[in-house]
Amino acid sequence: MACSTPSHPEPLYRFANASRLLYAPSTSPEPVMTHVQSPSWFVIRSKATADIGYDALVPTVIFTALALVMVILRLCSRTCSNPSRIGLEDYFITAALLLSIGFTAVIGQGIEVSIDIADLGEDATYPALLPAMLKLVLAQAILYHLASNLVKASLILQYIRLFSLVPHVLWSCYILLILVFSATAWGALGNIFLCRPIRSYWDVTISGVCMNKERHFWSTSIIGIVVDVAVWTLPLPVVGRLSLPKRQKTGLLVVFGLGGFVCIITILRLALVRYAMVNGQVTRCGTFAIVFSSIEINVAIICASLLVMKPLLARFIPCIISEQPLSAAEDGRASRALTSTHMLRTSIADATEKRECRERNDTLVEMNGSSE
Repeated sequence: MACSTPSHPEPLYRFANASRLLYAPSTSPEPVMTHVQSPSWFVIRSKATADIGYDALVPTVIFTALALVMVILRLCSRTCSNPSRIGLEDYFITAALLLSIGFTAVIGQGIEVSIDIADLGEDATYPALLPAMLKLVLAQAILYHLASNLVKASLILQYIRLFSLVPHVLWSCYILLILVFSATAWGALGNIFLCRPIRSYWDVTISGVCMNKERHFWSTSIIGIVVDVAVWTLPLPVVGRLSLPKRQKTGLLVVFGLGGFVCIITILRLALVRYAMVNGQVTRCGTFAIVFSSIEINVAIICASLLVMKPLLARFIPCIISEQPLSAAEDGRASRALTSTHMLRTSIADATEKRECRERNDTLVEMNGSSE
């Protein structure tokens, strides 16, 4: 996302085909797009932009396609028994998918601009293409923050539906939801209003004032990691105490474990971007930023969809989902009941009731002890 060394005393080269403005010191061996003090003179070189575009587009398309398939299966799972089961979290995850597709489309548009640059020759001067590329940079940043936070909001809404009988989890969900919306505002609106006036972000002929891009990038990244960890680990203690069949409980823990993979991707992205930035590898830095941003969004969409796909899986592969022998599972009704949200909520209620009963017994013991 942001590959910068803003304190470097030498002139900086500005490269614009990642989710943020990318900077590299002038000693970088890669051909990049240079921006000098005179806004009327630009030398645009094509290799770095084209390399980032093609290297980033292929994995982004693959993971976006996987996320699309999973969301379709998710909606089929929701509606296979009752169309009214579509909830607000399903609309959020669908919106996140559409934004992820838009993110991929912006990368494709960046390749088209890169090809236009390449057609002009290695050292062609073409200032008109610079605003188009900087607009793509801004669009990628906004789409990333909107999509990633919509997935988190969808997960939290799913938790609210499932854990409504567990007060401390419910309150934690509301607090997390506020944090997610705040992170969305800081990430998306922070990029939109990064420069004043806004147009000065892509039109360098306009004099404007911009906030520190690197600080904004690191602040949004750290906030994102903290919220990711909180969202994916919140249900684990409750799920571990549920009275569910072993196979179903294991499946839930595995899905949340995959959610932990999302956190690892976010941290890995920061580490790799930082490494490439320090070593002046502009192309590698931009590729890491785009690819891992896309993987983070789409893997989160996939994991969030897996949480609600058990009814669909139970219908087509009951031998895997059900704890019963295949002959009993073929009926379908038992396996669907086994994996239904109602059963999960019932298990949560049972666990909550048992905990409250233990707390009441402990209180009675303490009261009896104090009265003697």
